[in-house]
Amino acid sequence: MAKRVVKIAVAPGKAGGPAVQQLSQYGIDVGKVTEEINKKTKILANYGINNVFVEVEVDEDTKNFEVKPELPPIADLIMKAIGKDTGSHQAVKELIGGDISIEKLAEIAYIKWEELRSRNFRNALKQVISACRSIGVTINGKDPKQVLKELDAGSYDNVITKYEELLKQEGRL
Repeated sequence: MAKRVVKIAVAPGKAGGPAVQQLSQYGIDVGKVTEEINKKTKILANYGINNVFVEVEVDEDTKNFEVKPELPPIADLIMKAIGKDTGSHQAVKELIGGDISIEKLAEIAYIKWEELRSRNFRNALKQVISACRSIGVTINGKDPKQVLKELDAGSYDNVITKYEELLKQEGRL
């Protein structure tokens, strides 16, 4: 059973061209690979990311493949979402003037779900909220510590339920 891993750079949600066409040499359906890459990277286009590396693992015997995008770090996604280049150098003392919604943070937790390795979506969201504190970004105008308390109190259960349902539909939860 020979497996190959091919790493290519693609525009999020717009894979195609020679980068993807080279995969035809392994006997897999390039159309299906392109569709899978676009499905897994489309959401990153909303963050102004021009290129993303994707690993395509090909089983040359069965012609099956698995697509694994290399996602940017959480802090980078947050910074892109608020339109800033860098976070605070003293996060606890200095805010960078960036504010983000809990819905956008839930979207980032959804994007990074597999990497976060959380048991449930609430814990994944907590990790993303904690990243806001470390780079000096407020959430809905509030300190991330306060938002974590509200999250534990059930204030954002509707957002959590929405993304848990999405993950279940995709077979990721």
